[in-house]
Amino acid sequence: MAPEELIDTIFLSDKRERFLLLLLEGPTDIKKVKNHLNVTSSSILPQIKKLREKGLVSKDDEGIYDLTTTGRLIVENLSPLVCMLDVFDSKEYYWETRDMDVIPRHLLENIGQLGAVEVIEPDLDHMYDLQPQLHSNMLKSNYIKSLISFFHPDHVEVFNSLSSQGKNLELVFTGSVMERILAQSPSDMQKLIERSNVDVRLLRENDYIPSLTIGDDFTYFCFFNKSHMYDHRDIISFTEGSIEWGTQLFVYCCDLSVPVSSEMLAEIINGSE
Repeated sequence: MAPEELIDTIFLSDKRERFLLLLLEGPTDIKKVKNHLNVTSSSILPQIKKLREKGLVSKDDEGIYDLTTTGRLIVENLSPLVCMLDVFDSKEYYWETRDMDVIPRHLLENIGQLGAVEVIEPDLDHMYDLQPQLHSNMLKSNYIKSLISFFHPDHVEVFNSLSSQGKNLELVFTGSVMERILAQSPSDMQKLIERSNVDVRLLRENDYIPSLTIGDDFTYFCFFNKSHMYDHRDIISFTEGSIEWGTQLFVYCCDLSVPVSSEMLAEIINGSE
């Protein structure tokens, strides 16, 4: 099968594409296909026939559909691309304005893991407040990982409050954010790093890496726009894939960061005076 014909067979029909991705999870019968894809027999059977004719799908004597060896090999390799396209297509107006060059290549290639995301538009009446959806989901979490790459005057106060409630925090601050915090409230940062359930790290590079917060069942991202400005347009996702992807980005930044101790904090403060 020519590459162009293969692409047309899979992507020119949403039903064929979704059916192939369903079979990637395992063999199934027509009843489960109709329920899962929310289709009728008359609409899906002609599409299945085309896939069988192309040698991508098989059907046994009991009416069970499965991917052929060739079909599985092709769909397994196409699945990440399909997921990536779904992420970008669903919120194209958002992604086309984001600075994605700062994302490590291996993570950018797997951004399809994010799955369904919700774009949170700025509320002009509360532009400079901490986003309610972020705060409420942090309150419901027991363990929080956060990468902070833009300054908000309430960040340290919120983190101190969360830690006092017994929540475990792993925090990575970029250098520019740490400098502004120490210029405004060094005692609050000192209090934060002295807490036994808080780990604070400093990322001296990558000032424009997106801010992110990972809780028990959510991931919250603040991507800078292409002008390297934070425009208060954020995204939140509750998929397992988004938590996995966000955790990989967080670990990547942790590996480039250094732990912040009271001694280091004093050196930073004295060095800025």
